[in-house]
Amino acid sequence: MAPQGRTGSIPGVADGHVVRGIPTESDMSLEDRVLALAGFGSSDEETTKGWASSVISKQLTLVSASAEPNGTSTFSFTVQEDHCNRLGNLHGGCTATIFDFCTTTALAPIARPGFWAYAGVSRTLAVTYLRPIPLGEEILIESTVVHAGKRLASIKGVMKRKSDGAVMATCEHGKVSIDPEVSKI
Repeated sequence: MAPQGRTGSIPGVADGHVVRGIPTESDMSLEDRVLALAGFGSSDEETTKGWASSVISKQLTLVSASAEPNGTSTFSFTVQEDHCNRLGNLHGGCTATIFDFCTTTALAPIARPGFWAYAGVSRTLAVTYLRPIPLGEEILIESTVVHAGKRLASIKGVMKRKSDGAVMATCEHGKVSIDPEVSKI
């Protein structure tokens, strides 16, 4: 069952803001769960607005998602001019934003009620930039859950050049769950 929109006092959530969870229905494909987390295809303005919403909902393309052996997701992305720094390469802040979103989606395939169904909040995000990613370059963003416990998760991300698989940037993303306790009745 999909977690309902929640308002109120939730750790890490602004007062009055509605938080929608990851759909956890067993008959929903893992890819659809990842897409729902981002609001892909949603007409709900609350789901699709905010920082970097155009990058997330319009310029990232889901390639795959899996729950085995851990949660994973892979997206493709082509660098556009408005993503670049003054040198014509993907801006470091944009790189970090893409990693923040994409690594979070790796939790969707393993989410269940009371276990990462609200995707948590960032605790740490460490990005290592290895090569510049120039305007027009198509990259793959591969994300893998390294560990997901009751309250903390660690996820790794790798940006690779699609044409030859060269690693362009990596990240380690630490998350804290904001899921409410689930009744055991």
